[in-house]
Amino acid sequence: MATTTQITQPVKEVMSRTAAAAYIGVCKTTLDRLNIPRTQVRRRVLYRKEILDKWLAKNTAGGKQ
Repeated sequence: MATTTQITQPVKEVMSRTAAAAYIGVCKTTLDRLNIPRTQVRRRVLYRKEILDKWLAKNTAGGKQ
């Protein structure tokens, strides 16, 4: 009997633009248009998971303001 093992990547505390977009379920272009604080290191744009979580909570229907 063969079993499949699902490998999942842990969510990092700091994410790339691509990972952040996937995390909140939007495309990268939409992410760029949202008013979410981000950090830029040279040409890399990075998002902190904590900030994404707070943004999601605030901007979700029924979320805390």
